[in-house]
Amino acid sequence: MPGRLQSQDCGKHLHDVDDLLQTHTLVEADISAQAERIRGVQASALRFTSTEQSYKPCEPALVSEKVALLGRAYEELGRLAGGRRARLEDSRRLWQFLWELGEEAAWIREQEQILAGGDCGRDLTSALHLLSKHEAFRDEMAARYGPLGHSIAAGDALVREGHFGAQEVTERIRDVRAQWAHLEEASQLREQRLKEAVALHQFQTDANDMEAWIMETLRRVSSQEVGHDEFSTQTLARKQREVEEEIQSHRNLIDSLHEQALGLPSAYARSPQVEGRLPAIEQRYEELESLSASRRQALEGALALYRMFSEGDACQLWVGEKEQWLDAMEIPSKLEDLEVVQQRFETLETEMNNMGTRISDVNQVAKQLLASDHRSKGQIHQTQDQLNDRWKEFERLADKRKQALESALNIQNYHLECNEIQSWMKEKTKVIESTQSLGNDLAGVMALQRKLTGMERDLEAIQGKLDDLRKEAKKLAKEHPDQAQETQARLGGSRRCGRS
Repeated sequence: MPGRLQSQDCGKHLHDVDDLLQTHTLVEADISAQAERIRGVQASALRFTSTEQSYKPCEPALVSEKVALLGRAYEELGRLAGGRRARLEDSRRLWQFLWELGEEAAWIREQEQILAGGDCGRDLTSALHLLSKHEAFRDEMAARYGPLGHSIAAGDALVREGHFGAQEVTERIRDVRAQWAHLEEASQLREQRLKEAVALHQFQTDANDMEAWIMETLRRVSSQEVGHDEFSTQTLARKQREVEEEIQSHRNLIDSLHEQALGLPSAYARSPQVEGRLPAIEQRYEELESLSASRRQALEGALALYRMFSEGDACQLWVGEKEQWLDAMEIPSKLEDLEVVQQRFETLETEMNNMGTRISDVNQVAKQLLASDHRSKGQIHQTQDQLNDRWKEFERLADKRKQALESALNIQNYHLECNEIQSWMKEKTKVIESTQSLGNDLAGVMALQRKLTGMERDLEAIQGKLDDLRKEAKKLAKEHPDQAQETQARLGGSRRCGRS
């Protein structure tokens, strides 16, 4: 038993040490089991050393020596067992440390092989997937660094304790730290490459999307469709405004592509996939802006054309309605009816002024369209000429009807003034006749004188009116020969009243 407990075999690996510890545990249990037997033997032997016993098979001193020797032997066995366990425990700590660092070293070598792979993804999706996996690996590294630190701390403790394997422990710690630092460097390099690959694929994806959008938008703004009427052209113009807003918003995206290209490594930035794409995109974008502007001008021209046609039709419709009214208008014979028609004609003149402004606007638009070398010159000329000719004809008709109305009003006013003068003269005649009843005394003569003086002044004023009526009668006789006799008759009646 002492030989086994003094063995220097402390195991050649962790499992070997565990087996030796398990065997030693059985030995310790066996030693512990012998303790009761030894105590029994010692108790029995001590009876022979008692003075009370008459029978002494041997010398009591010899018995006591044997008992003490047995006790020392058992104690030595326990000490050897404790020493053996201590050596095995120290060995197990060493082999546990070496096993843990061996596992970490193996994991580090495995990860270094993985990181050494050059695959950074063939497209954005695969590159993002690899970057996500690498981020998970970085998390795993962070999680493993704690246990590795504990293992290294345990190794440092062995060195401080002066463990028999201190030199090997020190070397292993140095090696693992170097491997971990190299793994950290490789991980950072891999992360950088993956991020650069993601940036490159992101640039290519965004550039592809931009080129596809430009081609699609070029197709839209290259359309020759400008609508067939005002409503359809307005719809197309609204869509064109939306396209222009979309084109303007994509300017920022192109600027972002330039920023992305500047952020790429020089090797990527000088590659054909990057260096030649941005100038091509800029050229296509400028072409898109130019075509969009041309498209907008074409739609504006078409919209102006259709609005001119629409406004021209509206003007002609108004002229047609007013022509019907003028054609159907009859010149009444009564003065009050003539005044009603005159008020309506004044309203028509106000409307004509407004309509003249609208027609001028139509002519201005037509002039601009013709100056722009519009493709519908024939229609523009036709619409403009039809509207202007009809407007001139309408103005002549309105002027003719106005003259007829004014002439009728002049006749009725002439008749009215003649009647008023005749009535005034008849009234003054009655006044003169009434003076005959005045007395021949001084008061009567003076009253008569005052009345006659006032009448002389009134007659002078009436004479001026008669002269004006005479001129008006000549004018009306020329304008209305069919009513010349009646006109002269009215004037003659006024004169007769004056002579009487």
